[in-house]
Amino acid sequence: MRLPDFWTGLAFTALGIAIAVYAQGFHVPAGAASPRLLPTIVGGFMAMFGGLITFRGWRGAGNVELPGWLSSRRQIALIVFLPLAVVAYGLLALRFGSIPVATVIVFLHSVIYGLRPIYALILGLFIGLVVTYLFIHVLGIPLPAGPIEELLS
Repeated sequence: MRLPDFWTGLAFTALGIAIAVYAQGFHVPAGAASPRLLPTIVGGFMAMFGGLITFRGWRGAGNVELPGWLSSRRQIALIVFLPLAVVAYGLLALRFGSIPVATVIVFLHSVIYGLRPIYALILGLFIGLVVTYLFIHVLGIPLPAGPIEELLS
């Protein structure tokens, strides 16, 4: 058993309980399906399966082995980068637009992953343009517009 299983299970259990409890505060419109139902079910399943993982991790606590990726700086950088990229997109896209922020995020992630910078830049530009176009024009989901998006519209 790996040490992180206990803590991961505990985190999922706590998150599942928090989701289910928070959902109980949702307004229930008359004559409609309750918006509480889906989050309560998802939170309940998260808590239940998280509890199973926690129990399994606690039971096997004597056989602790650390995962091999902990010795790789690149793997740790990739894991840390993704949540930071989500936060950065949320904070920066409103000011600079979706295309440039997505391009920079994909470029940096590709460089950390080991892609040569020129290929990472090409990939970043392609993904930034295509994903923004798909969200806005195909799915109809508005994304933050910046100077580049205004030129393309």
